[in-house]
Amino acid sequence: MNIERLASRTLSIISCTLVLSTYSTLSQAIEAYQATYEANIKSKVTFSGTLQRSLTKSVAGEWLLKDNVTSLFASIEESSQLKIADNKVQPQNYHYLRKVFGKKKKRNITFNWSDNSATNRDGTTIALQKNTQSRLSFQLQLQIDLQKGLRGRFTYPVAKNASIDTMTFIEVATEVVKTPMGNISSIKIKLDRDANANRETFIWFSLEHDFVITQLQQTESDGKSYSIVLNKLS
Repeated sequence: MNIERLASRTLSIISCTLVLSTYSTLSQAIEAYQATYEANIKSKVTFSGTLQRSLTKSVAGEWLLKDNVTSLFASIEESSQLKIADNKVQPQNYHYLRKVFGKKKKRNITFNWSDNSATNRDGTTIALQKNTQSRLSFQLQLQIDLQKGLRGRFTYPVAKNASIDTMTFIEVATEVVKTPMGNISSIKIKLDRDANANRETFIWFSLEHDFVITQLQQTESDGKSYSIVLNKLS
C-alpha cells in the first residue's frame, strides 16, 4: 500500500470510527465539549497526527458534532448536524472533506425525515430506515446507549454513499487503558466485521468520563496498525 492510500485510509477510519460526547446521565442535558487525541500509524512509514473533536449547540437547539484530523500528509474535516430527543440521535446533515497530498474527496448527505429519505452529493436518493445514522452520528448514539446501561451488542443502520449499511458492535471486556490523562477504566468494544475481514478494530470507552472514547486500535493482517489515545478533555 502506498503512503497516500495508507494516510487516506487511516485518517478516514479514525474520523469515522471515533465515539465521543459529554452526555453525562439520563437526568442531565448534553454538554458542549472539546477533546484531543494522539493518532499514530506504524507501517513502512511511521507518522503521528492529531484529532480534535467538539460538540456544540446552536441557539436553535441543534447540535454539531465535528472532527478535525491533521497530520503531515493529510487532513480531514467531518461534521454531522444533529437533533437529539428522548436519547435518540437524528442526523440532519453530514459533511466530509478529505485532503491527501493536495487531492480532495468530498461527501455530503442531507436527511429529510418528513419523507424518510436522504440525498447525497450526487443527487441520489436513499430510503431511510428507523433510527438511521450518518457516518459520524452513530458514534454519539452508541455513546448514549452505553450511558443508558445497554450492554452486549449494538446495531445501527448507517447512511453511506448511496445505501444503508449495518454496523454492529460487541462488548468484549472491561480493561484499564494507559493515557496521557492517567490510567482509565474502560469498556472494550469490538467492531463486528465480516468473517473474512483483514483487520480488527477495538474501541475503549471510559467508565470514569461518561463513556468518552479512551483508545482505538486497528490491526491489519499484514501487520500494519494504527491507534488513537485520549490526550485532553474539557
